[in-house]
Amino acid sequence: MAALDLLFPGCEIDEISIVNQEMVIEAHTCRIASVCPQCKNGSMRVHSYYRRVPNDLPVGGYVVRLHLRTRRFRCLNTACPQQTFAERLPDFLDPHAQRTNRLIGSLYHIGQALSGAAGSRLSDYLRMPASGDTLLRILRKQSQMSQLSVGVLGIDDWAIRKGHTYGTILVDLERHQVVDLLPDRNAETVEKWLRDHPGIKVIARDRSTEYKRGITAGAPLALQVADRWHLLLNLRQMLERIVNQLYPGLEKLSEIEGIDHEPSLSEQRGRFPRSLTEEEAIAANRIRRQKRYEEIQHRRSAGQSIRHIANELGIHRATVRNYYFAQQFPERKKCKPLPSELDPFLPHLEKRRKEGCEIALQLWREIREMGYPGSPRQVTKWLQKKRKHPSPSTAKKYLKSQTGSSGSPATGEVEKETETTARLPTVKQLSWLLVRDPEELSEKETQTLQHINQERNIEHAYSLAQQFVNMVRQRSSDTLDPWLEGCHHSNIISIQNFAAGIKQDYAAVKAALETDWSNAQTEGQVNRLKMLKRQMYGRAGLDLLRIRIFYPSRSTKLA
Repeated sequence: MAALDLLFPGCEIDEISIVNQEMVIEAHTCRIASVCPQCKNGSMRVHSYYRRVPNDLPVGGYVVRLHLRTRRFRCLNTACPQQTFAERLPDFLDPHAQRTNRLIGSLYHIGQALSGAAGSRLSDYLRMPASGDTLLRILRKQSQMSQLSVGVLGIDDWAIRKGHTYGTILVDLERHQVVDLLPDRNAETVEKWLRDHPGIKVIARDRSTEYKRGITAGAPLALQVADRWHLLLNLRQMLERIVNQLYPGLEKLSEIEGIDHEPSLSEQRGRFPRSLTEEEAIAANRIRRQKRYEEIQHRRSAGQSIRHIANELGIHRATVRNYYFAQQFPERKKCKPLPSELDPFLPHLEKRRKEGCEIALQLWREIREMGYPGSPRQVTKWLQKKRKHPSPSTAKKYLKSQTGSSGSPATGEVEKETETTARLPTVKQLSWLLVRDPEELSEKETQTLQHINQERNIEHAYSLAQQFVNMVRQRSSDTLDPWLEGCHHSNIISIQNFAAGIKQDYAAVKAALETDWSNAQTEGQVNRLKMLKRQMYGRAGLDLLRIRIFYPSRSTKLA
């Protein structure tokens, strides 16, 4: 067993046996002397013997348990307060440890990759049993934060609890590594961190005024770079506000010509009828939104700002902004009917209904034989608004609401819900249409764009938006000042406010158009942090998230 002795420095193997699916290795220490940990003097005088039973890496699919006979030595230094001491094996086993150093190293990497619960399941399968709590203890004990000097920093926020509390993530853009996680996104916290880490030359960030204030105070000599993706995002949000204000007028424009709208099966079917309870809930929700709109308009006429109204009413500023600039109450657009399992069988149902069959269960039995997997309820709801006569099983108390005074159906003929003209897309879809490359638009999208450009303000906003998009994509910083001048002379308040925000952050926006740095890496690290949070079911504290996010990826190691 001399070759195996090399795996256990300072020890000799006596016997190897298999007991209860475990490989038991009997061994003893063989060093002549040991060093006192207190006074650092060597000693050869043995005081006593004792046994240690640590686990080691598995062999051949067996859990390895080491039965190690070790010694206690007597310290020969009479002035040393520690009269005896245990023999040390620093090469592979720490004092009081129940696992060898190499086993702890393997469990550390398992814990970093999978955290506690999932890591525990994998370690059991790999014959390195350890509980989830043990893996987390190993992580906290073994991990050490690297102290690297940062030259180019990326900064962004991340949700500790979405909608309630947020933290800050800091990324070294040159090394592609997370530098630190901060418990909040306040300017004072960012300022303090930057003062403790001098030497940063470039900082990429989003358009947050808090980060701008913290960076300006903590690293005044650093070049701030606004993220180009956030610039385009802010542009689209500005266009969405404009379209939302003008949307009622856009719907009243002449119909879009040149588009053959072929209704889908879902549109041919139309919406399934809602119950009375659902209709009452929708009506109550509309009344609530209308009262909110009137309250915001009243506060606007009194001179209150969007921020003040949002704080007073306890609602998000984006909601306040939509109602604040709306020329009239913004009705919710009716969405297209969602696909249903019933849609493929609609031709057969229409054919049978025209033949006079209005018995829902009979129709359901027929399409069930054709492969319909659903219940009769969908067939009943579809047939409900297409009946020429009430169902024979309808209770008498409901007949009055379904028929007129003459006993005939109140609706007369079947209501035709299929739209023959193309409907106007939603506000968000139109705002995306205004920032996309015109050459990438389909024929239908081009027709829609021409339709909404009949509105003078939309046409002007579209022209300025396309100029801004081209400026960002082509990195032409020379056109920034003329573009800002054009926005200043426009009569659209949202565009003027957007341009004013660009002017306040002029240096960072200019740097975004002149340098290659951006916050793309930081956004990727935020996604990785979200994955780690979900992997630990949202129960990890900031210290554990720090440990796991600092663990370098394989690409970083190879680099």
